[in-house]
Amino acid sequence: MDAQEVISTKTGMIRDRFHQFFFAKEVPYGLAIVRMLVPLVLLGTVCTRWPFARELFSADGAPAPLADLFRYYDYLPVLPGTVAVGLFAALGFFLFCCSIGWMTRFSLIASVVLYTYFCCMDCISMATKYSAIATHVLFILSLSNCGAVWSVDSWLKGRKAARTWPQYAKTEPPRFEIWPQRLMQILIALVYFGAAVTKLHTPGYLEGDQIIYWAMSRYNNPHPLGEFLTQFPIIVSAMSYIAIVWEIAFIFVVWRKWGRPIALGLGAAFHIGTTFSLGLYIFPMVSISIYFCFLKEQDVQWLSAHLRRLYRQGGWFQQNMDRFRLLVEQYRPQPVASWKSPTAWVTGIAAVLALSIYVEYEQDPYGIRRPEGRMTLHEVEPEMVAQMLKPEQTMREKDKFLSVDVGTQMVGGWLINRKSEFMLGETMLVQCCLNPPHEDLWVDCHFCEESGRIVYRAGQIAPRENLRAVFQFYPEEVLEPGNYFISVKSKGKEVLRRSVTLLPKLSAMAN
Repeated sequence: MDAQEVISTKTGMIRDRFHQFFFAKEVPYGLAIVRMLVPLVLLGTVCTRWPFARELFSADGAPAPLADLFRYYDYLPVLPGTVAVGLFAALGFFLFCCSIGWMTRFSLIASVVLYTYFCCMDCISMATKYSAIATHVLFILSLSNCGAVWSVDSWLKGRKAARTWPQYAKTEPPRFEIWPQRLMQILIALVYFGAAVTKLHTPGYLEGDQIIYWAMSRYNNPHPLGEFLTQFPIIVSAMSYIAIVWEIAFIFVVWRKWGRPIALGLGAAFHIGTTFSLGLYIFPMVSISIYFCFLKEQDVQWLSAHLRRLYRQGGWFQQNMDRFRLLVEQYRPQPVASWKSPTAWVTGIAAVLALSIYVEYEQDPYGIRRPEGRMTLHEVEPEMVAQMLKPEQTMREKDKFLSVDVGTQMVGGWLINRKSEFMLGETMLVQCCLNPPHEDLWVDCHFCEESGRIVYRAGQIAPRENLRAVFQFYPEEVLEPGNYFISVKSKGKEVLRRSVTLLPKLSAMAN
């Protein structure tokens, strides 16, 4: 075989693998689950914002268009208040229809258009990472046949003759080209890869400083583990390294048989961890919902076979499944004329528009029609005016410092064994953590007796890019055992203090 034939053969193999990867036909089970979950998560955010739609998105309120940040003023029209309220409610209706699979493609297209518009009109709260990812996911779903299975549309396409469950299960599900599912998989993989590249350029991420300061706050939502984890910064730093390695490796291993459960399992653990440590709620739900796009037809067949085997064994599972089948058959939509479903869908849109506008009108959230008349502006108290107009308060020196810890061992730039008792002659490490941002600081660290007399002193510059300063002391054996303290000073003022105890050095006992 000559070189030209070898090249031609390899080219054909690559072409075949590319065609198999993007254009193989499968039942879109994975996309159907994504279609059910992602719009349902977004529906929750829409419902919580609907009472404030007039002030967030309309000309009657104070919208914050994303395009204004880039000086593209009037890039999108700002709708009147009543129109914004109605369309935002319609967005919720479309998302619900996407989730149940009713008029799926039209509902997805409408959801993409409206959700993107409202995100662009509120760059403060709606234009977030999860909304950007979810918008792309909805767009890909609108190009797919995700409504062909597990949807109201697929039920309405059944035959007119009544079917029992076993007969219905024998119907061959439709298969379609898999390229929309591949696009969604590539999307989430590239999101992770881009996030890893960004984190590599983020100061303080690998050391854990960024996550620690984030975990100490309640910026997103309350979280039960964030403040607890800040006591173990080396663990946070290790988790940061693991996360960045996983994000880089995700795109290379997730399509392999052995790598898929590892990549998705680590991803689910990562996102659930951010819920408990950082207070992220919506982003983890969106991300884990998208993971179902990696579900293959063979996975559903394998699970179905195991469930059938469990059903044949009888017992409680068989009884509950029989009840579930009867319930499904009882409420299964009957086949209808092709024009009835779109008509009902359009009627639902009109009803939601009218009802939402009427409810908002009756609520009168701004008191326009209240009996005592419209709300009026009241004069602000003089004390508040003085408080608002007074010169900017200078940051106190102690507010630039976070903590001081004492120990003997450091790993990865962090003190790992905080302690308050030391043996005479034992090396003592003092780590002082600073709050960002801060200017270049000269930090003094004094080792003092309980009476206040300075025994040892040290000092160093803490550059503005550093968030930690480390000092080292060696209490000599000539010192008296007892109580001492570490004093951290800046500009001659004590900002932090930590008490320590020196214990006598144990000597070997003679036989």
